[in-house]
Amino acid sequence: MIGKIYLNFDLEEFDIPCEYGHYLKEKEQIQVSNEGAETLLELLQKKGIKVTFFTTASFALKKTELIKTILAFGHEIASHGLSHNPIGKDEELHLSKKILEDICSVQILGYRSPRFRAVNYQSLICSGYKYNSSINPTWLPGRYNYLSFPRKIFCEQGLVQIPISTTPLFRIPLCWLSFKNIPLSLFKTFSLWTLQEKGYLNIFFHPWEFANIQQYPIPRIAKAIDGLVLLQRLEAYISWLQSLEVKFCTLNDVLQKERPVEQL
Repeated sequence: MIGKIYLNFDLEEFDIPCEYGHYLKEKEQIQVSNEGAETLLELLQKKGIKVTFFTTASFALKKTELIKTILAFGHEIASHGLSHNPIGKDEELHLSKKILEDICSVQILGYRSPRFRAVNYQSLICSGYKYNSSINPTWLPGRYNYLSFPRKIFCEQGLVQIPISTTPLFRIPLCWLSFKNIPLSLFKTFSLWTLQEKGYLNIFFHPWEFANIQQYPIPRIAKAIDGLVLLQRLEAYISWLQSLEVKFCTLNDVLQKERPVEQL
């Protein structure tokens, strides 16, 4: 099979417990994500694949050595905003990009908004971003409704848009929540269905999922599987994808124009 896999991770503060009334000090938020990221890097090296990490500037400033290691391993760093709780000003888009570029000494091309919040495309362009992956074209109650958005890569206002992969017809999202809450065999079926239709998959997780988070008071759906068990499931999934002879790419690969994009 000919196809591409854009596997990516939102490297952010582990702040989801705060949403449910359980305050965590920033140091602990950073440490949980760092623990998961280090475990993930070992797996990615073992499997010989390259991925994209959407990183908050806040996390990067506190874990600069980890960020540099990610780059040294050949992965892409993209922006996930200043922090995972942005104040919503356009200046954050430029500042987060500058901070990451100062740390990484490479141009930051991509952006994903925290929690898939709506973002002004012209502000992204003015800040120097080349692609945006802030659209999950499905409906997540209490979060967002992007059912009216295209499911495939497209270009709008001069900015390349790379939505999260969802299945045909029902728009079941292929991401962290479905991965850990449905049988792996079913997730593979959905993946193959989507891959055959679009020729690629854009799938995301969070490094903090690969740490031990069972003790935190967050919804069961978010921690149904975590740590080593989740890592083993991801490894099995990656191995299955590799058996299909697909190519794992960083998201900035889309900018190489190997794939035509729809102009809205």
